[in-house]
This record gives sequence, structure tokens and C-alpha cells, in this order.
Amino acid sequence: MASSSSSPSALAFSSPLWKYHVFLSFRGEDTRKTFVDHLYTALVQQGIYTYKDDETLPQGESIGPTLMKAIEESQIVIIIFSKNYADSSWCLDELAYIMKCKDRKGQIVMPIFYDVEPSVVRKQKQNYGEAFFKHGLENNDKVGSWRKALVDASNLSGWETKQIANGHEAQGIKEIVDTISHRLHLATSNANENLIGIEARVQEFKSKLQIDSRGVRMIGIWGVGGGGKTTLASYVYSEISSNFDGSCFVENIRDESSKYGLQKLQEKILLKVLKQKEMEVHRVEEGRCMIRDRLCHRKVLIVLDDVDHFDQLKALAGSHDWFGDGSRIIITTRDEHLLNAHKVDVIHNISLLNDDEAIKLFSKHALRDYRPMKDFALLSSDVVSYAGGLPLALTILGSFLCDKDIIEWRSALARLKEIPESDIVEKLKISYDGLKPVEKELFLDIACFFRREYKNERIMATFHAFGFYPVIGIKVLIEKALITISEGRFDLHDLVQEMAHYIVRGKHPKNPEKHSRVWKKEDLLKICVMDATKELDMVEAIQCNSYDLVEPVPKIIANMKNLRWIYWRGDLASPFPSNFLPSELCCLTLDGISPKQLWKGYKHLPNLKIMELADLKNLIKTPDFDGLPNLERFTLHVCHCLKEIHPSIGRLERLVFLSIKYCANLKIFPPLTRLKKLESLSVSHCPKLVKLVEIPQNMDKLPYLHLDNGGKEVASYKKLSTNILVTWWMCGVVEVKKPHKDLNDVECSLQEPCVPLNNMNNHIRKLNLSYCSVGDKDIDYAIWDLPNLEELNLEGNKFSRLSFSRMRLPQLKWLNVSYCKELTELSELPSSIAVVKADYCRSLETFGDISKCRWLWKVSLWGENKLVGDILLDSMLEGNALEDHFISVALERQMIPKGFVGRLFRWKTFVLHLPHDWSNHFCGFLICFLTKINAPYLYIKIEWEVDEDSRSEICEESNEASGLEYRETKTYVGYVSFSSLRHTTWWNSSCNKISFSIDMGCSSASAQSNFGVELVPRKIKGDEVQKTDCSEFWDKELEDETTFMIQHDSPSSIKISWQPYLYPRLQQLTLELNVHNIKEMQTFTTVATLIGLFCGTVLFYRHGKQKIDVEPLHGLLFQRWCNLLSSLMDIGSI
Repeated sequence: MASSSSSPSALAFSSPLWKYHVFLSFRGEDTRKTFVDHLYTALVQQGIYTYKDDETLPQGESIGPTLMKAIEESQIVIIIFSKNYADSSWCLDELAYIMKCKDRKGQIVMPIFYDVEPSVVRKQKQNYGEAFFKHGLENNDKVGSWRKALVDASNLSGWETKQIANGHEAQGIKEIVDTISHRLHLATSNANENLIGIEARVQEFKSKLQIDSRGVRMIGIWGVGGGGKTTLASYVYSEISSNFDGSCFVENIRDESSKYGLQKLQEKILLKVLKQKEMEVHRVEEGRCMIRDRLCHRKVLIVLDDVDHFDQLKALAGSHDWFGDGSRIIITTRDEHLLNAHKVDVIHNISLLNDDEAIKLFSKHALRDYRPMKDFALLSSDVVSYAGGLPLALTILGSFLCDKDIIEWRSALARLKEIPESDIVEKLKISYDGLKPVEKELFLDIACFFRREYKNERIMATFHAFGFYPVIGIKVLIEKALITISEGRFDLHDLVQEMAHYIVRGKHPKNPEKHSRVWKKEDLLKICVMDATKELDMVEAIQCNSYDLVEPVPKIIANMKNLRWIYWRGDLASPFPSNFLPSELCCLTLDGISPKQLWKGYKHLPNLKIMELADLKNLIKTPDFDGLPNLERFTLHVCHCLKEIHPSIGRLERLVFLSIKYCANLKIFPPLTRLKKLESLSVSHCPKLVKLVEIPQNMDKLPYLHLDNGGKEVASYKKLSTNILVTWWMCGVVEVKKPHKDLNDVECSLQEPCVPLNNMNNHIRKLNLSYCSVGDKDIDYAIWDLPNLEELNLEGNKFSRLSFSRMRLPQLKWLNVSYCKELTELSELPSSIAVVKADYCRSLETFGDISKCRWLWKVSLWGENKLVGDILLDSMLEGNALEDHFISVALERQMIPKGFVGRLFRWKTFVLHLPHDWSNHFCGFLICFLTKINAPYLYIKIEWEVDEDSRSEICEESNEASGLEYRETKTYVGYVSFSSLRHTTWWNSSCNKISFSIDMGCSSASAQSNFGVELVPRKIKGDEVQKTDCSEFWDKELEDETTFMIQHDSPSSIKISWQPYLYPRLQQLTLELNVHNIKEMQTFTTVATLIGLFCGTVLFYRHGKQKIDVEPLHGLLFQRWCNLLSSLMDIGSI
């Protein structure tokens, strides 16, 4: 069966095209109005397209050649041998031709012996003998072929009506029709072997249909356009439709409903399911009532293909109670929201082809062979990479290239990079066309500017400034399968991004001045060489990441009157001219430019809401903020020459976010008396800033205050707010081995008591008191009454015991007591606690009783200590996180859980045999991993294995570690609950064998690592599994990182990332390095890349200095990274 027009997916197959399912050959005078009539009716009711001469042949046609053609075009031929069948020379000619076609075309021929025995037909006895005696007198030349046809046909497997169902004709016909239906299914399955990757996807989808269960189920198939949704639905429909009382596949609803109206589609469902010839629906509401009334007692299968509006679902399958018990409704769509709104039972996300499947599919169409020809192999790989597993693209490109030579292939691929294939773009563009205007703008911005950017507060604020309503807008784009959020970052399919670029370029691909968005360096260069007076009103947003573009950029930008966003990361030698007045400008980001001021004098930019200035080394003067009355966010980072900020900043009544960092010469900070809406104030690394002058007394809306220039300052300002998140950054570091050149070693300067908790406001959510010399007295005497505190950092202090029995911290989720080297006892942890970090607490002996800490799921205990790991782990495995979430524990070498002692295996695949009903008797997998690597980033791959044996747990293809030196290893214990996996496509509770492998991205490190896996029994209370309230689970350690994350999901395998230790990610860092030649630069880049800590791009090379933008993995390794690089060359500044 070919796929429908709504998705010419690559899964479509090539096979003989049969016009008819069944051809009936019979002697009309014997059976036309009796047995054949009943058989024909039963076949049609099962949706089997059947040829019967008086029913199918148009009146007036010659029966001879038409009949022969019908025989050739029929997949199965049923011959009804009756008593007088051999009397007709026409029937015998027909029989001879049927047997000839069987041999030539491989058709299925099945005889039915109606009131005649097979031996009579085979040996031409009785009536058949008499008939052949007469034929012998008249047609001697044909008798031989007729006799052979009768013998061959009567030897085929078929039915004798007297022998089936004890002679009951109705029941016998039902059995015959069921057999025919089954044979059709087998034939379809064999033909569909050419559907690349279909079998696994079908089995996975059928498991979600639960065909054998009662009740009505609605299942949605959702995914990107051209991904194979319709083909999957078509295949499943052809395979299971015979199991239902009636079935209907409604194709291409998006187009059909707009052309002919929903009434016609309602008619189609009724006619097909009820097997009627005529029925009229005049109004949609009438059709709704008719479908509900006529189908509510029937077991039906209905496929609604390519739905794009909720009204279509309401009209065609309004609710479950419209259909009879056992019915299944399958809906394909690009919009996940429609499925959620319609309350379908399951949403199945279509999985694209993997690389192996993609190369097979492309080769099938392009090379007419599954194996690419040698000369084309590399080019085929390029096409597969370009298509990104999208079947539509692979099919279209393969079909286009099938008759081209290798030179034409290269030319076509080069063209694709500039001009995408229009058939692919138009198919993908359907989803875009269904968006609201504001959603289209948001999508184009993400595709052009923000792919792989973190979905964080800064980016969301930018979208808010544009008026895009990003919270709901991003949700819609995800539901439309246009974008995804992967590891906290925006992402989308390469071809979807290409489609967005195609839309932006429009009818002027070679004229960037006519594009709404400009982001390519070559397009910026084109614009820069244009006449400086040329109007560029069509450009709305511009992004530059190049130090090669200097002049006349400011003058060119000044001509872009409708700019709403400028992101310029590169050098600009001169300030913006006086005619730079983009009234629509919402966001201005400048990084690395050279001017001493942005512009001269006063500029009125009424819509500017966000201004970000970074690495402006010559800047000595900020703008006059009176011209920016609607500014909401202002960032000023790494402006070393700046000494003061324009006092008008204190009059920005709409300002909600203010961040001033790394301004080494900043001395004067203006009063902020009128910042009534300020919510976040951060001032740090400004060593010459003597005093933060007047902050408004009423700071109720300031939940975040970050000041690092002295404890006394902080202690005074914290009294001004009634709703504040306080951070004392290094306010009393007493052991700084290599302090910043502007930061001297100091004792904590806060007045006694050292812990400033007395009378502190109740709204504090985060409190950082790290390295503040907090001792036992401070702990004992301070009043710890912080009902909203969620995160408490006490790292590097001097107390020896920490008991929470006298503290009122009912919401505490995260606690860090690492490097508290004198700490011996940690007890009475709040029941709300979720994460505890106690690394290098060498004196720590006890955690106390944590049986009440039901949500504790993550603990880190690096370094030597005196704890017993088993007690801690056992208590955590009794908690609430067990049933639905994850557990992660980092331990030292001597703390291997007893259950894994002697059962850890060296690096090869670990195979687990699962007992009967394992998904109900157990709740998850417990994984123990030993490695010499600190803070590894682990990838756990779990695959199903084919095995009928259901023995208990064993290990295969693994050798127990020999000579592993535990003293140099770290132990990591992770738990993955079954509930966290049940929503995946991989989940299959019927399998009984599973394999595990762990990858760290480094084969040498992996080879020295050991691991083991075991099942964790489910907590059972009485006869019922205990239920938990998952809303209490807390996993907000970092905004952009999570400890566990599903990275890949397919029917055969699943890949989970596991970070036992999370570090804050540095968003961006600029290094200036003194290098002497290109070779030294290459050495630097190679070494930095090899250690895997950043991805760098050389942006600037002048006078022996290289400027590089880097993105380290995390902060802790950054210093080690710098130490390594500094040993290779002289680092100028960081």
C-alpha cells in the first residue's frame, strides 16, 4: 500500500500494483444468486475490493478482454467449482487463463468446492466427465489445457463447503473471508519489506494500540512534516483493519476539509464503516450525531490523517463514547496541542531514520541498490547528513539524483547549500503557515539567531522585549514540531532551520538588504559596501560575530530605521552617528567595540528595553539614560576604563535588572532612589567602588541582591528589603592561595555574630555563607528562622557539628557543607532536603537519621570521610524518589555498596536477565560505577536483547576486574526508576533481557572503569504499590543542567546522560593570549580542544595577539585549564 499524498514518506515501497484484492470465478447459473452473492457481500463488508463480473463490469463493455485484464490485476483469485462449472467453455477458458497468470505473476489462487468433491474435479468424473466428453467432440485443441488447469487448480489448498462449519454456509463463508483477509495481510507485509525501518516502528506503535484490550483508545502520531506519520498509520491500518467490524482511512484532512467541507469527510466515514453506497450529511452537527448514533455499538478502526484544526477532531471523532467497545482511532498531526486538547490516550512521537536506515533508503531511490556504489559513497553520506533522517528529504533527493552522474551529483549538492529543494521546503512550511503572526516571528528569530542558545532568563527577556510572549509561543512551536529544547538549549532540525532561512530570504536571496534578518558575515559585507545613504528599512534584526567588519558599519546601521535588535560582537572604531535613531529598537547588545562612547549627546530610543555592554575597553562614558525611558535590563561588564555611570540611571523607573561586573576603575555608583521596579541588582568585581550610594528604602520587589565589596555593605543593604535573595560573594575568604590582584586575604568583615541571620527577612530563598569562618558558636547562637529558604551554602567553614533540630528551615532543598574539614556530625536534616554536598569533609562520621528525608535523592561525598555508605544508600532507597525519579550518590573508594562487592565488571557490556513480571515487582535499575575520573559525564545506554530465557540476573561477555586499585577510584551509584522511562518509545515490559553499557567519551578511561547493575524491589504496602506526590520532587540545582537526562530514545535502545556532579556553566569567556606565531596558536588550540574544555573560534589576530571566545564546561576545571595553558605560553589576561 502506498502512502497517502499527505506524506510521500520514504517508507513507501515499490511492489506490483493490484487493482483488485479478489477476483471471483464461478458458473453464474449455479451460484450467482446464492453462494457467490453471500460470499461477495461478506468480502465487501470486510473492505476487500472484489471483482464480480455482473457487479463490477461497466454495462456495454466486451466481457472477454476486460475480464482477462481484471484477472491480471487481482491479487487473489477464488474459483468456485460447482456441479455444472465444466459445462461452460467460457469458465474453462477463464480457468486456464487464471492458472497461466498464477505461474507468470505469482498470484494467489484458492479453490472452493461447492456441492462437488475435489476428486470429481481433479479426475473429471460424473458431471465433469460428461461435460468433457461433449467438449472433446467440439474443441479438441483446448481440452488438454482445460484438463491440466482443472488438475492443477483442484490440487491447490482450498475449501470444501460440506466440510467447513459442519456445512453451515454463513459460518463457512466467514471462515473463508477471514482466511482471505489473512492472506492479503501476509502479502501486504511481504511487499512492505521494502519499507525501510518500518517493522520495529510498527511493533512499537501496535503495543500502544493495545488491540486485544477492551475500551476505546485514541492514539496520536505526532512529529515533523515528512517524518513518516501517514505511512506508519497506513501500514498499521492495512495490517489490523480486518480485526474490526468496520474501518475507514480518511486521508489528507487538512486539504480535503478546506476543499469539500467536513460534511463530506463525515459521509466518507459513515459510508465506509457501514458499507453503504449512498448517504448524505447536510450539516456538520448532523454528521456528528449520525457518527455517534450509528457507530457507538460498532468496533471500528478509523484513521484521521493530517489533522490541523481542533474542529476537525470534534466533527469526525468527538469523543470516546462515539464508538463501540474495542474501537481504535488513530490521528496523525504536526500539532501536539490538538492531541492534548482532544485528550487522546497516547501520543506517539514519530522517530526519524538513523544513519544506517537513511543510507539504505537514499540508496534505494538514488542508486537503485541498497549498497552505494563506491564512487558515490561519500556523496551519499553528505546527502544523508543533509537530510538528517527525514524520510521525505531522502526520498525526494534520491529520486532527483537517480539518473545523474557523479559530476551532476556534486553540482546538485553544492546548489542545495545555497538553494534548498523547494519540494522539501514547501512540505515543511505547512507547519509554519499554521502559526499566528507573532509565533512566526518568534520561530524565525530562534531559527536565525538563537539555535543552540540556552533557554534562560536573558533570552526569554529578549523575546519579551520583542513582544513575542515567549512562554506560550515556545510551547506552541514545540507542539508544532518546529523546535525542541535539548539539554536546556533551543534546537531544531537542520532542514527546518533551512526552511526558516528560505522564508527570510524570500524572493530576494541575493539581496540581504531586503531580508528581515541578517546574520551571515557575507551578507553583512554586502550591505557594508552599499551606498551609505541607501535606505535599509526592511532589516529588523542584525547579528554580527566578526572582528573584520569595522567601517562604515555605524553609518550603515543608522540607515536601518526599523531595527528592533542589534547584536554586535566585534569591533566598531567609531560611535553611532547622530542620525542613528531607530525608534523601534528594543534590544541593543554590544561586545568588544572600541569607541569611548556609544554616541554623542542625547538620543531618544523610546522602545529600547534591553541594553547589554560587554568588553568595551575604551568606554569612558555611558549614555544619558533619560533618553531610554523604558529600559528594563541594563548589563555593564568588563569595561575597565569606565569610572562612573551617568546619574540618570537612577531615574529609570521601569528598570528591573541591573548588573555591573568587572569594571576595574569604576568609583562612583549613582543613587538608585527611583528604581521602584528593580528586582535584581548585582555589583561585583569592581575593586575601586568605595560605596554604593543611596539604595531606595522600599525594595520590596528586589528578590536578588549580589554585592561583593564588603560584608558591612551587604549587612546594611540586606536590612532595606523585605523580599531578598542574598549572596555574599567571597566576603571573608581566609585561605586564598592565589587571590585576584585586587583582592587581599581578609577575615569576614561582618560584625558579630558572624552569621547575619538575626532579624533577617523571611522571604530569603538562597543564602551563601561560604568561607565566612562560621564556627560552632555562630551556629548555636544565630536564629535560623528562614521559612522560605531553599538553598544554603556553608562551604569551607569551621564548625564541627551542624544540627538542624533548632533551625526552622522547612523548605530547605539544597545544602552544601563541602570543605568543612572539622565537621564531624551532620544531623536532623530537614524532611524537605533533596540534595546534600559534603565533599572533602574528612572528619564527618554521621549523617544522623535520614529516614524522614523522603525526598533526598542526591548526595556527594567526595574525599576521605568516616561514613558508612551502605546505611546512607539504603535510607535513600526507602524514600519517595524511588518510585518516579532518580537517585545519584558520589562516594569514595572504600564506600562500595555491599551488594556490588565482587560483582563489578570491567567495562564490557553488562547483560541482565529480567524475571517474569519484572516491571510490576521491581521499580528501577541501580547502577554502581567505579572510575578514576573525577566528575565524569556518563552516558548510560540500555538496549533490549532478543532472548526467550527468563533466568535470574547474570553477566555475559564481561570479565571481573582484576587488579583494580580501588584507592584511586571514585564510586558513583545511580538509580533510574521505571516510571521515568514508561513514557519513552523504548519501554517494553514484555522483554526479558537487557544490556547496559556506559560511555565517558574516552576509551582509555572507560577501559579502566568497572560497573554493575541490579534491580530494586518495589515498595509495597499490603497489596498495593505505594503512591507518592511527585510535585515535591526538587531538581533545580542549576538552571541549564540536570543530573539525569534522556538523550536518545528509540524502540531498541535508550541513552541517558548522568552527571553526578554539576558545575555552573560559564556562558562565555574572552581570553587574550600573547602568541608569537601561527604554529604556537595551533598548538594552543589543539591542546585546549584535546582536553575537551571548550570550543574556540579565532576571531581576531593583530600585533601578535589572539582573541578567542570560549565556553568552558564548568567552573571548577577552568583553573586547571588555565594552568595547563599557561605552562605552554604566556597568557596575557583573562
